[in-house]
Amino acid sequence: MSKLTDASRIQIFWTATTIAVAVSLIQGAITTLVEICESEGLWTVRFSLGRREHFWWTAIAVALVASLGCMVLSFIAGNSNDSFGIILLASASSLAVFRYAWPAWRNRHYCSNRWAAWTGPSRTGIDATLVPLIEGNDPWPILSKDVPIIKQHPVEIRLPIFKSNLIADDPTDILKVKKRLINSESEKQPDEKSKTPIKLLNRVPDDKTGLYAPIHAGKSGSLLWGSHNGFSPRVSRAVLAVPQRLLQSSPLTSSGHNGQPVCLAHGILGRNKGLEPHTFILSLNPFRLEEKCVQWPRPSKVLRTYYREEMNAAYGGLGATFVTAATELALLLADSSHSLIEDWLSLRMEHQDHALNNQLARLGASDEELKVLYRLSYAAMLVSLSAHRKGRKWRPEMKLFTAYWKKCGGEMPTWIGTAVVAERIGREESGAGDTDLDALIEAVLYEIDTPHSV
Repeated sequence: MSKLTDASRIQIFWTATTIAVAVSLIQGAITTLVEICESEGLWTVRFSLGRREHFWWTAIAVALVASLGCMVLSFIAGNSNDSFGIILLASASSLAVFRYAWPAWRNRHYCSNRWAAWTGPSRTGIDATLVPLIEGNDPWPILSKDVPIIKQHPVEIRLPIFKSNLIADDPTDILKVKKRLINSESEKQPDEKSKTPIKLLNRVPDDKTGLYAPIHAGKSGSLLWGSHNGFSPRVSRAVLAVPQRLLQSSPLTSSGHNGQPVCLAHGILGRNKGLEPHTFILSLNPFRLEEKCVQWPRPSKVLRTYYREEMNAAYGGLGATFVTAATELALLLADSSHSLIEDWLSLRMEHQDHALNNQLARLGASDEELKVLYRLSYAAMLVSLSAHRKGRKWRPEMKLFTAYWKKCGGEMPTWIGTAVVAERIGREESGAGDTDLDALIEAVLYEIDTPHSV
């Protein structure tokens, strides 16, 4: 080191200083961007950045360590005035590694699942006047093509770094603009054809429309939309109702407990409710469910009271059944591994099976029967997560439907005996592996004593 010239020592010193200053500027810019996103409600941007937090904090920590190394080298070479700088850089490096980089790496799987929980497919009610516009095998690229630019809600804004061919607008906004364009054209060309209103015949929807059956003239529809039918992922607007303490990278409940499962549950519940969430069917025996689920022995069950308080504050207006389902979902998520949650969400298991709904409508299922399937969808969600292992692709909706129908003493619909339905039930049973699916179903239908009519 004594062989270093004065010029070399000065060069090392300024290299260390330059790295430290550059890192400070970058860290300040990132921190400011995060704070702006959280204060302005830019949650799609914030959650997207969250998936990469561990990378940027690691880069900052490595740069600070490199700067510290240069400063130490300069000190050893004879720059005795660098001692104070070494102390500062050592403190900054330790802070970056142990306060930011390490926790970010520990939370990386959670942040990835948070993105999936909040940006997955959404189920949205569509006004009766707009439902007729959704027709054809793949209508959304056509519907969105000629629609002028729509001002986005802050929650949905994305960083315009990469160009995407996916549809960025909300489907309800697209339909409203399309309806106005049609009405405007009708006023400009008041001939008989343009005066004729759009009529909707009762029909079974095509799978790619995203509509759930039944569809009837003059009645609202229920639409499942997301990247699977051409829409760009974005955080659900339901995030606006969630306390900001639950939206941090290390969230906490009001009682001070780990809030990660509660945040994931809010993201799921904000997207999959459907038109009548207050009518869901669930009669839960939590102890039986705990004993038979793959997450057994369920250590997080001791948090039931605290999680129920969170869910009651958010969903109390939807009734006790919904609060019970929301609480159990959060507890199941708390006891599930990150990889299991990732797989479960990637298969859209939190949603009522859209393809099955359309298929049963084509087989002749009545409106009453289809509504029972919808009302059982949260019970099916809980059973699905309780029985899920990586690779299982079938929600036990038909098993649950037949068990409920038998409990209510009704005669089985004729379509239950078709080969298609028998094959579906067989897949649900085989997909459960060694899990006692019947016991889990019994646990969510524990005291069903209401008639099956709806």
